Amino acid sequence: MCTGSEPSSPGIGAGTITAAVRALVPSHPACAEALALAKASLPASILYHSFRVYMYAQAFFRIFQDGDTPKTPTSTAEGNGNGNANANGNGDAATRYDTRTPAHVLFVACILHDVGTGQDHDSIPERFEVVSADVAARVLRKHGIGEAAIRDAWLAMSLHTSPGIAERLGGTIRALRLAVRADFGSYPAPPPEMLPGGVETMNMIRWKLPRLEIEKDLGDAVVRQAVMDPQKAPGSSWPGDLLRAKRAEPEWEGVSKAF
Repeated sequence: MCTGSEPSSPGIGAGTITAAVRALVPSHPACAEALALAKASLPASILYHSFRVYMYAQAFFRIFQDGDTPKTPTSTAEGNGNGNANANGNGDAATRYDTRTPAHVLFVACILHDVGTGQDHDSIPERFEVVSADVAARVLRKHGIGEAAIRDAWLAMSLHTSPGIAERLGGTIRALRLAVRADFGSYPAPPPEMLPGGVETMNMIRWKLPRLEIEKDLGDAVVRQAVMDPQKAPGSSWPGDLLRAKRAEPEWEGVSKAF
């Protein structure tokens, strides 16, 4: 949660990606385009969150390939965390879908998973998750990525706020969902040794990709669009929950109570 002592978030286009952080980006033109798009469209807090999600998603691929299932605490976060949803589901339903996604496809999916909250997409009458997935699909298709990989990325992005569903589908879909939850505290963060670069990468995440006011900024961005166009916030969705909370207490200026 945000407190009065936390730094305010730089605005849209103000996020800084240092050379050390940029070195973690896969060397692929789709990644360069996706990063530039995210940087131009998002405030620093959401940009840094998206980069942390990429790092965590890589770790979750490694964790589940090693057969280790972290325990799931009861909490809520982006998409209403649903702590009772086991990451592996019942039986091996999720593991059947655990094909490893190329790093460049995973990066595009993660760095753009919230880009639909940007002002450029205000007029599209779709949930931000779907808008984000459509943007990523266009970037990937432009750079010759196969349709199976594009569909995998699209599903991971569009379902990343769907508790109890994404966790059961495995692969990219589960990795992105758990990475988002880990960044918001409703799922255990991967241990440093599972991150590419280990402890050094964890320290980089902490110091070069600060949280700023991510919970407030993301919640406010979703609500801003939903107020303008309620089609962006269907009743049974996470955006819908945020919109209901805003309508119930329109004077509330803190982090959404539905976040």
